[in-house]
Amino acid sequence: MECWIERAQQPKQLLFVWQPPVQVRDRSRWAVGRLSADAERTTFAYLEEKEFQELNLRRSEEQLRADSFSGYPAFDRMRQPREGFWTDALQTFLRRVPSHRRSDFSAYLEHHRIKAGGTLSPLALLAVTEAQLPSDGFSLIDPLDSSAAAVDFVFEIAGFRHSMRPVVPFQQGQMLTLIPEPENSWDPSAIQVMAGGLRIGYVNRLQAATILQWLGTREVQCCIARLNGKQDSPRAYALARVRPLLGAMAT
Repeated sequence: MECWIERAQQPKQLLFVWQPPVQVRDRSRWAVGRLSADAERTTFAYLEEKEFQELNLRRSEEQLRADSFSGYPAFDRMRQPREGFWTDALQTFLRRVPSHRRSDFSAYLEHHRIKAGGTLSPLALLAVTEAQLPSDGFSLIDPLDSSAAAVDFVFEIAGFRHSMRPVVPFQQGQMLTLIPEPENSWDPSAIQVMAGGLRIGYVNRLQAATILQWLGTREVQCCIARLNGKQDSPRAYALARVRPLLGAMAT
């Protein structure tokens, strides 16, 4: 399996996610907002209470505030219009990725497993790169469209720095196996990421339900897309390739 994105999904929405700073004991990520696009405009809005709890495993907004969350600086939670923020919403998030005019933009795409010369829509670029900066804990996550018959995407392996075993050599392109964990009391949609028979982490929980469905209806291959982070806090990203089952109609 070549560990490159060949078929990037064109998302209609992305979840805005925040991870607490290092001084917070529980650094589990929070889904806090949504960037959505239609034919007219792209809109950002913070999640309402019901959806917030559903996406955050019943955790409360009080817990989020206790973790020192105050919102994204560009969008004041207390002044959100009823229809959400739409003036310059897309451009605000695109400022989190390098300009395509930069001389090293092709190298930036290759770092995120897009071959030189590849083209992406603005929303797809945000989805592939997750618009991550090293300084603020924010990112954009594609919740994935379960109806897609063929798609490639990259996800961070959750819990890798806790599960990583120094005796196990990891390298880009190494094949991985995705194993559902239905007995997981925290999240019945949990999916283990396995390398050489050892669990090295989990699929991002905001994408796990869709990937779990694909594991039963598609052919899913997975490999290590890249390794980075610090020695005491390593991070690993996996590339998943989803294709129709041979001889079967995609559902």
